[in-house]
Formats: sequence, structure tokens, C-alpha cells
Amino acid sequence: MSDKSFTITAFYKFLNIEEAEIASIRSELQRMGYKFKLQGLTLLATEGVNGTVSSSAEGIGQFKQYLQGRFGDISFKDSYSDSRPFKRWLVKIRDEIVAIKDKSIFPDGDRNHLSPQQWHQVLSEEDVVLIDTRNICETDIGMFKGAIDPGLNSFGEFPEWVRECGIPRDKKVLMYCTGGIRCEKALISMEREGYENVYQLKGGILDYLAQYPQGHWEGECFVFDGRVAVDNQLAPSRRYKFCPHCGDPGDLKSECTICDTAMVICQQCSEQPEHNTCSKNCAEKFRRQQVVAGD
Repeated sequence: MSDKSFTITAFYKFLNIEEAEIASIRSELQRMGYKFKLQGLTLLATEGVNGTVSSSAEGIGQFKQYLQGRFGDISFKDSYSDSRPFKRWLVKIRDEIVAIKDKSIFPDGDRNHLSPQQWHQVLSEEDVVLIDTRNICETDIGMFKGAIDPGLNSFGEFPEWVRECGIPRDKKVLMYCTGGIRCEKALISMEREGYENVYQLKGGILDYLAQYPQGHWEGECFVFDGRVAVDNQLAPSRRYKFCPHCGDPGDLKSECTICDTAMVICQQCSEQPEHNTCSKNCAEKFRRQQVVAGD
């Protein structure tokens, strides 16, 4: 595989899987991953399957055919990278394929989906409440113009936020996430709290940017692989790197106070002297130096 031939696809499918079948399906997915030379992560639960994986264009095409034959119709969101976005191939069993910490919330088909075209038109013409359902480390680097950021540390906090948000229940609400999966559960969570006019972006931010790179989006979009984020053209970020201390995206360029290596860290870690270092190893050296200096 050449350095410029990594195809990445994200997918999910909610469906009922028997608990007794989970282990064998995991083994089957692992074998398919090795067969098609995949890297990335796929999650499996009794509620369905969810993954982001990479390979050659041919390998991804073959894996898509397998998934469609195994699980039925699935929508895929494709992007590309010049460098390897994942280090290994993993299939993990989870309680939920997207964790809202309430297994009674089970999406069972398309629920109030707006296509990217419909979404773009509504945002251009109507007065709506727009909610970002992603975590704060994601919203920090990009959001739709005018969107509400619930300030979530994890998606499991969303139902409580809905109960306390104070948004009038007669308002038209639009919500979005990276690829669409979180909104499938977030919409049901809002409906349970009495919101009847709630819609979600089909295919998420990734599908919207594929069609409207100069639309209503501002900033970059966090992705769950080595690219860290993609810009409005779905090209790998040239701005953000993973902070070596907390793992969140950062864009502050500096030099390590221990070894002078050029580095990128996040704003929060930059405010801690021991984290003005290029790695956890150098951070530990910094702490030891401070102890010696204190003696």
C-alpha cells in the first residue's frame, strides 16, 4: 500500500443480536479484518455494530460488501488520508455501540432524519434550536454556526442535560454529531422529555461537509483516528495534534522544556508547568527536577 492510498469508512447499524451470537460474530469480524487488511476499531453489542476502519480502496470495498451481506443495508461515510490513520485492527464487545448509559433507548429505523440538503436549507431559512451532541473536546475545535454546546464530558450526560436545559418543548430542534450515531439515541432521549419537533442530520457532519464545504460549518471536525480532525474539505487536519498528556486535540505549538523537541499541546495542559513537555516521560523528568530543586 502506498503512502497516499488509505481509504477510511465509518458505519453503524442498529439491529438486535442475540447475546449467544456475539462472540462468534466478533471472531467473524476479526477474520474479515485480517482478510481485507483492515486497521481501525469496530464495536459490537446486542444493539448492533459500529466502526471506523481503513484499508486500501479495494479492501474497504470488499469489507463493505461483506457488511451489507451480513447485517443488511448500511450507510458508509468515506474519507481519505495520506498517512496511516490507525495502528491496529480491533473488534471489541460493548454493552452499547454508542454509550448513553440507558439500554432501553434503541433506535429502530430512520427517525426524523434530514438529508444534508434539507439540513442546509432549514439552517438557511428557519429559526431553530441547534444542538451539538458531541463531547466538549470535539466542540472546542468546530461547530455549526449558532449551535448550543451542552458541555458534555461524555455522551452519557446528555439525558440529564436535556432534563435541565430549559429549551421550550414547542421549539423546532435540530441536532447533529460526527457521523449520525449519537443523534439516533439523543433524539429518542429528547422525545421522552416531551420534545415532539426534533430532527437529526443524516450522516452527520461528515456527510454535510462532503456536500457543503462552504456551508454553515465553522472550524474543523474531530475524528476518532490518527488524523485528529478533518477540515471543511474532509482533508486531514494540519492544525491539530493529540496532546501527549491528556489525549485531547491541541494546536499550541511550543518546545519541550526538558529536551527542546518541537511539540503541540492543548490549552488546558499548557497552563500546567509539568505539561509544557513533549511526552509523559519528559513530564516525569520535569517533576523530578522540581523535587530536587525544592530540596
